[in-house]
Amino acid sequence: MSFQLTAEQRAVVDYPLAPLRVAAGAGTGKTTTIVLRLKALIADGIEPESALGITFTNKAAGELADRLRSEFPNLTSDGREVQVATYHGFAYEVLREFGAFVGVERDTTVIGPAHQRQLIEEGLGFVPYDHLDLTKPRAIIEKAFTLAGQVGDNLLDAADVRSAAPATEARDEVWETRLELLSLVDAYSHSKADIGVVDYADLVGRAHRLVTEHPSIARRIRDRYRVVLLDEYQDTDPAQRELLRAIFSGGFPVTAVGDSDQTIYEWRGASRLNFDGFVRHFPNPDGTAAATLPLTLNRRSDRVILDLANRVRGRLHGEGPFDPLEPRPGAGIGEIDTGWLGTRVEEAAWIAARIEEAHNDGTPWNEIAVLVRKNSDIAAIREALLSAGIPTEVASVGGLLEVPEIAELLSWLQVLDDPSKSTSLARILLGSAYRLGLGDLAPLAAWVRNRKHRTDAEPSLVEAIDHREQIRGCRPEAKRRLEEFRSRYGRLLVEAQSVPVPDLCRSVLAEMDAWTEIDAMDDHAAVSARLNLYRFLDLVESWKPVVGRATLDSFLQYLLLLSDENAPQELDTVSISRGPAVAMLTIHRAKGLEWDTVVIPSVVDGGFPSRSRSYASPIDKAEYLPYSLRLDAESLPDLSGAQKPSDRNAILRGYHEAEEWRTAYVAVTRARHRLIVTGSHRTAERKTARTPSPLFTMAAEIAGMNVEKDDPGPIEEPQWEPPGPVPDPLFTGSGWDEILRRAVNDPDWLSAYPEHAPVATVRASQLRLELEALPQPAVADRPVAKTTSVTGLVTLARCPLQFRWAFVDRLPRRPSPALRRGVRFHRSVELHNLGKVPFDDPEEVTYDLAGEGDGEPAASSADPYNVFLASRFADQRARFAEVPIDLSFGAVRIRGRIDAVYEPEPERWEIVDYKSGRPSDDPALDVQLQTYAIAAADGTVAEPVPRALSVTFAFFGGGGYAERSVDVDDEWLATARQRIEDLSRQFEHDEFAPTPTDACRRCDFASFCKAGREFLKR
Repeated sequence: MSFQLTAEQRAVVDYPLAPLRVAAGAGTGKTTTIVLRLKALIADGIEPESALGITFTNKAAGELADRLRSEFPNLTSDGREVQVATYHGFAYEVLREFGAFVGVERDTTVIGPAHQRQLIEEGLGFVPYDHLDLTKPRAIIEKAFTLAGQVGDNLLDAADVRSAAPATEARDEVWETRLELLSLVDAYSHSKADIGVVDYADLVGRAHRLVTEHPSIARRIRDRYRVVLLDEYQDTDPAQRELLRAIFSGGFPVTAVGDSDQTIYEWRGASRLNFDGFVRHFPNPDGTAAATLPLTLNRRSDRVILDLANRVRGRLHGEGPFDPLEPRPGAGIGEIDTGWLGTRVEEAAWIAARIEEAHNDGTPWNEIAVLVRKNSDIAAIREALLSAGIPTEVASVGGLLEVPEIAELLSWLQVLDDPSKSTSLARILLGSAYRLGLGDLAPLAAWVRNRKHRTDAEPSLVEAIDHREQIRGCRPEAKRRLEEFRSRYGRLLVEAQSVPVPDLCRSVLAEMDAWTEIDAMDDHAAVSARLNLYRFLDLVESWKPVVGRATLDSFLQYLLLLSDENAPQELDTVSISRGPAVAMLTIHRAKGLEWDTVVIPSVVDGGFPSRSRSYASPIDKAEYLPYSLRLDAESLPDLSGAQKPSDRNAILRGYHEAEEWRTAYVAVTRARHRLIVTGSHRTAERKTARTPSPLFTMAAEIAGMNVEKDDPGPIEEPQWEPPGPVPDPLFTGSGWDEILRRAVNDPDWLSAYPEHAPVATVRASQLRLELEALPQPAVADRPVAKTTSVTGLVTLARCPLQFRWAFVDRLPRRPSPALRRGVRFHRSVELHNLGKVPFDDPEEVTYDLAGEGDGEPAASSADPYNVFLASRFADQRARFAEVPIDLSFGAVRIRGRIDAVYEPEPERWEIVDYKSGRPSDDPALDVQLQTYAIAAADGTVAEPVPRALSVTFAFFGGGGYAERSVDVDDEWLATARQRIEDLSRQFEHDEFAPTPTDACRRCDFASFCKAGREFLKR
């Protein structure tokens, strides 16, 4: 080798044939160490073919095999090679040889995540649902995909999980939903069996079943080898660990190389327990724990970069010990730059300037990379790089589809598959090939609307183009370009019926004259366009359908799943070409790679390290396997003592943060000499300013260049201003609109222009006829009453501004699990009172749910409905249940539904409103009971009105039962009526001043409300 082995590497190379764990920090030369260990063992008499090397990805396996071939050229020429495979590849080879014992054919096809989702989607229509939300099929597919993966990664099947479910009477909604998902997992398994395919979890699961049910086969495989080396062992899942243990445990000389601090694939099944527990899982022959040797000398990065990497690891380990990375002898100082800019656009421009500076200093384009935490960060930076003349290569499939050249090609494919894809067609027509404007498309769109009203058919924009000669308003040049499109579209449509998808893509590019357009670009832009188009064509070439013919429609469906942000593991389908361009990819995709200069953008608080909107709690989410069923349960956070979802989320938040800091460690250690970390105050999507994350602060503390810009304040939406008058090409004057009005109002005026008068007169007459044919606007005989619900009235009493944003000028609101639980609770009580079974699902608007979202939800052991069944109302028969009310106060109409009216004695009523939440003393809630009392007193509920009346709130949340009741007398009723009248008048006159209270802490609109924010700062 060209360098001197360190003492740590020498210890690994010379270690005897016994189980060994090698804790190899980032950039410490683990691949070289593995190769040299094998070389030493072969020199000691081990045959090359009796050594097995297993690593994580095909790329890593190929690199390891190449290194071994270069190290042992003589053995390679004799056909004697060390066997190298991926973890899944090893399982596949076992099944190829012995799979008949467990019903696996030698030529079985293995499908990836996108094809898995397609098969799950096919099963949606064959499984009954009561608890899954059928309005969101994509979410159901994703949940079933997640659960299927967790089942397979833990060597289970759906029946194993189903048998662990609680008894029917003890099941909560999470378990009921999980059982429905398991039915979908079953359907997915049947689909795989029907078409003869397996997924990656099946490979490992079947191989494990094979070697455990047939120990003689396990012995045969074990006897073939004298040493096994496991690379990137921290990325393996529990099933892979158990497969390897079933064959190679009991003192076999297994060497596992990895780094717990680089475990960043837990979202796809990787378990930190595998590497941490290796010394117990693969003990010495005498049963003692295997040895661990470290590799800490980093041969990749310069000193300041390692300083930052060790600080990140310090954040991971806290007060615990860890072996810090040490710089190589002669390592340079290195460079870290940080830039905190005003806006995301300024941040992207600053990044482009730093990259250009690095290139001018001698760094090749392909030795520079931009590593993003999320695909959404790619677009702005790519645009800035191209504007600066910097060639770029997008390695993320999600980002690749946004590249203009790819987006136009994809639009053509979508229109050829489905002519009704008007958005895709508009993108083509408005693009550089045809250069039409929205005004040119407007007559076509009007034709489509009119045609749709006159026929039952669904006309498309393509059909409108076919009738372009009959459509009024199309200018001649637009018609010519539309004719050009229609001719090209017809040729491609014929070809799409007969040629494979890759050939169709090339034909579309040829028809678009894409390669000529690319040649006309400047050099850097042309390089970027070619690399990205080649990447897309490689993706098309590598695709094949899991079932059926390779049609354009099935490819587009595959592409849709492939580009889904929820399926980031699919990014592994594309490799980096290392062409003369700056690489843009996610940090997860960059693991195992390195560059001279690395840029990490959007290092903002909550962005990187990122926060999660939801956590993988199996107690609260049906798609996650209960910890008791997982093979790595001992390494998972303890949720047993957390009774509330918020408590569980707090525990899981720490677990998520640790994974994010491990991702940060991977990102930082990709750089050899220069690291650039950036962020910005403002983005157009956010109203609030962003702040630096702890990772940015760490980098800034040791940065050589630290640029800071002030917060520029909110980014204002661009204000549209009507264009000034455009001179008319035929008439003198200030503009065509003025000329048109003058022609309509004074036809004689046209006599001043005899050359244009005849045509203009005809058109003016036609316009006058059309204007006269317009219907007269309807005049309202009386003002239309404003309408609100009782829940809205309660909100108005609490805070008029919140009422405005919730019910008048509506703003988006966060999903409320507590509100959904309230709906289900009210529906259950309603059915109990009515003795009926529902035929439809309830909606929030069905009930008055004021206050249902307040406080923490009840634990599953204290379900509000169970508390109701133990209350005094369970055995009472309501005189009225869910009775509607409709009141008018001036110009305001109030609607609502009373939960129940009881008649404990003749002519005495008790109006009861059930609450699924905790007891509340919010005075605004009294409006609800006041409205109900007025309705009863006015005879809106029923005639005759009761002699005596009481109103009651019954609270069933928080694990207990409580009541708040009032006896209604004339004075109370008069006060109630005055309050409702005042609120109605306030609504009628749009008086929506903010009223800050402690309720602002739970308000969906607090971030938009200045008064609320100031109140919360106190």
